[in-house]
Amino acid sequence: MRPHYKLRNALPLALALGLGLFATTLVWQVPPAAASGSLDNQASDLVRLINGARSASGKSSLTIDLFLASKARDGAIPCPDNPAKTIAGRARDMAARGSMSHDLPNCDTGTMSSKTFVSTLQTAWKYGSVGEILLENGGYGNGAYLYSVTGSKRTWMTWTYSTTGHGMIGWKSSGSHWAIIMGGYSHVGCGGWSSGSAYFYDCLFTKGGPAPSGLKSPPTKSPFSNPLPATPTPKPTAKPQSGGSGSSTSSGSATAGPSASASATAGTFDSPSPDPQFAGALVAVASDSPGPDQAGAVGQFVGGSPTGGLAVPALHVVKIVAAVAGSGAAVLGVFYVLFFMRRRRRTGTG
Repeated sequence: MRPHYKLRNALPLALALGLGLFATTLVWQVPPAAASGSLDNQASDLVRLINGARSASGKSSLTIDLFLASKARDGAIPCPDNPAKTIAGRARDMAARGSMSHDLPNCDTGTMSSKTFVSTLQTAWKYGSVGEILLENGGYGNGAYLYSVTGSKRTWMTWTYSTTGHGMIGWKSSGSHWAIIMGGYSHVGCGGWSSGSAYFYDCLFTKGGPAPSGLKSPPTKSPFSNPLPATPTPKPTAKPQSGGSGSSTSSGSATAGPSASASATAGTFDSPSPDPQFAGALVAVASDSPGPDQAGAVGQFVGGSPTGGLAVPALHVVKIVAAVAGSGAAVLGVFYVLFFMRRRRRTGTG
């Protein structure tokens, strides 16, 4: 068989493949990135989840300090290097910088200072025992998620946002974070801010304090009306589980009380294990007395990609390659079809 006959037989396949790839790129949509802005509903539900986890271990609920909640979101914070300038709140500032830190940034130089925000709460606004935990969480969105946590007293279960539920799981995986959540505090304020598909949260804990903007009762109702499954009777394991990775230190008494190791596993609906797809890094710090900066508890938790496969930028690249390859193959196929039709006409008339 002549070579051009083999090529001619392959042309329909090349043409079909090219058109197929091109058509795929027209309907294949890369998930759009979320818009930037405040995450008030999610941050409010974090308070509810924190209080639910505390109740599972017999701890009292924390009252919302509106001043703390404002600073945790986007309330103005004096710059360490220039008090005449301000930082746009904890969560919003971290979202703008794309990274987390308990240290405040310098406004004139753009570098990070060595001054933590918890020390600013103590020196500038006269709060006493203070704790802060941070969260960067991307890829989960705000769909419904069934969250459960098992404490020393019972298992507590609720529907929440997927991003906040996974965040609580990540915090429980770190002993230093969970020690702050279970600590001897009375007030809390959480704030959130999104930057594209990344969600940044900040939760501040205090034992009393001035509460310049007043106090508010914590939320108790789930944002979703989905029914809960039947919860079995908790059956504590013989050996308590310890949580977290990374390092931790302690200072003072603000984080006193049962640590993350005082947990138990219950029946079918036990506390979820850390999601291997959890994204981002979590860092916690607590300071127990006014004055100089003190690192009370520090820990880290790092996970993998929440997409479970190709990252969004990679999807864009694949889509572009498919479009170029598909359209190129289609054009080449049409060219060869026209070429052989012209050759056949010439052969027929010669």
